[in-house]
Amino acid sequence: MKTRKAAAKRFKKATANGKILRSIRNHGHFLSKMGNKAHKLAGTTYVDDANFDAVNKLVPALGAKKKRTKFLKRVAEAMKQQNANA
Repeated sequence: MKTRKAAAKRFKKATANGKILRSIRNHGHFLSKMGNKAHKLAGTTYVDDANFDAVNKLVPALGAKKKRTKFLKRVAEAMKQQNANA
């Protein structure tokens, strides 16, 4: 599957926890008046869970995998047991 180049410019990196980093609009200049920490953090956030699958399809080269929390794993196991018992 090909990577969409427009999306590849907007979503640069996937974290080890399975989140995709994206840039925030209007944070491209006037960064010199900020401190180092604020400058580093300004303009980046994570892709929302609702849009994760769509972004992951657009940029498959990121290799982002949605991590499941322990709670969701327990719920999935309970559902499997209920289906097996029914």
